[in-house]
Amino acid sequence: MHTPTRRPLLLVGADIREYHAYSLLQVAATHPLVLVDHDVPAWVRPYLAGEVTADLGNSRQVRQAVAAFAAEHEVGAVLTYAARHAELTAHLAQQLDLHGSAPAAVAACHDEAGFRQVLDEHALDSGQSFRVETEDSAVEAARLLGYPVALGAPGTEENGASLRAHSDDEVRAAFQRICRDEAHILGPFAPTSAVVEEVGLDGPTVGVEAVVTGPAGIQTVAITRIKANPQLPGQVLGYSVDAHDPLLHDKAIDQCVAQAVTACGITTGIVHVQLRLSSRGPRLAALNACLPGDLVPLLVARALGISLPQVAAALATGTVPALSPTRDGAAAVRFLYPDATGQIKRLRPPSEFATQPWLDRFVWTQQPGNAVLAPPSSGLEDRLAHWVVTGADTATCHARLDLVAGHVSARISSPDSHPLGVR
Repeated sequence: MHTPTRRPLLLVGADIREYHAYSLLQVAATHPLVLVDHDVPAWVRPYLAGEVTADLGNSRQVRQAVAAFAAEHEVGAVLTYAARHAELTAHLAQQLDLHGSAPAAVAACHDEAGFRQVLDEHALDSGQSFRVETEDSAVEAARLLGYPVALGAPGTEENGASLRAHSDDEVRAAFQRICRDEAHILGPFAPTSAVVEEVGLDGPTVGVEAVVTGPAGIQTVAITRIKANPQLPGQVLGYSVDAHDPLLHDKAIDQCVAQAVTACGITTGIVHVQLRLSSRGPRLAALNACLPGDLVPLLVARALGISLPQVAAALATGTVPALSPTRDGAAAVRFLYPDATGQIKRLRPPSEFATQPWLDRFVWTQQPGNAVLAPPSSGLEDRLAHWVVTGADTATCHARLDLVAGHVSARISSPDSHPLGVR
């Protein structure tokens, strides 16, 4: 029989290797890992102690499969690092009488309308928004709010930015792009919906990575700065985390996060809160009761020495983790997008920096022969590569990101294509 800390941990969803391998390896290093998914990718298999086969789009099938597994194995925890599986994971934890927040609380966080309703009920400051299901309803909401407006996908706050629209036609184009991106991630039968919200906040959006150990135990551990494309606000170019970020000691932010977590009823786990910084103070934009995406956990580890995946796993098993930083630096990631729509002909990596200790990793997410879309039509699936760097501070990291960018190139088979670099 397993000891309490060595009982199998059920991981719901393997997700994308390039973005989630770090989190999976961190959890596998401390717990016997059993994957719950429709199949087991080859890259995951060496790290598993078992598997539960089920279609994650069919919650009833997942619950039955997990129940059958639990009847023969003493499960220690249920965890996911994918926001779209957070509610299902909460239901499974409740079903097995394991640690976790109530499914209704998690659902409220990940549903835009539900989250806004909770904020309104508790009189918490946020921007006005509407969830819409059609282009026409998106236009109607935009007219009601008044142009310009911002559109984003419901429950997918990992991007950290939204698409701005100044007219009915731009609203329709943004709605179509959001639905296409969702279909790529969730499949062709993904619901067509978007969130239309007011614009006018005078500050940037930041991510707050916090740990919830109980009603009185809500601790901010990292601030994620978001680098958006100034020409295309809906496109995120990268993120950075700095152990010396002044927002780590901002009492207004701590209070805002605590109020949101308490209002939603989250009692344990990692939360990723998005705040808009304005002259009136922080305003709540979104809350994910899940690990942040887009390699943010890796940045937190490289900058502060805190493993958010291991913290999440500890909380899921009922253990209070150590949260003191063991590193005192910064880390950042940059994403490379195509500059033309077409077929990739050539990719050149930054070989000049392969031996530099500050280049944590460089990863191609495409290969020659693949077809990609250029901005503003491109999404996560069109990214060509990403790289992670470390440094003493954010400024050093940004300089190193730019240095690498100057030695990366890609050629796309389009009449107007040219060697591509990131600025």
